Amino acid sequence: MVRAETRRILLVGSDADKDVQEQFIHADCHVVKTNAGAAAVAHAKHHSFSAAVLMSTGQEMDLAETALNLRDIQPSLEIIILVDRTPDKELEAQADAVLRAIPHSRILAKPELDTFLASTKWAKGTGAS
Repeated sequence: MVRAETRRILLVGSDADKDVQEQFIHADCHVVKTNAGAAAVAHAKHHSFSAAVLMSTGQEMDLAETALNLRDIQPSLEIIILVDRTPDKELEAQADAVLRAIPHSRILAKPELDTFLASTKWAKGTGAS
């Protein structure tokens, strides 16, 4: 059972991203993992989340489409785009479009994730956003 103050995170990415999932769990978050943007949108229609962390979104929806659909379902949802140190040009363009269109969004490089999760807002024991 998930405690009321536990942040619920929708993590969208491949199975190879177990380390990222573990980082959120270590930060006392409840993580729901999907492998594709369409599955993430389906989950968001039925469950409330504090944030969606987009790493890869599969073939059906690109990153921007996934983020915009999630925002339409839950306008206050924080969108976090997690990229490698040097994202490719297409991903960078999509991420920039999301940042302009969605107020509660940010881009983080994977090495920045620990610092972000340790921040005051995301520290263990804080309530959901």
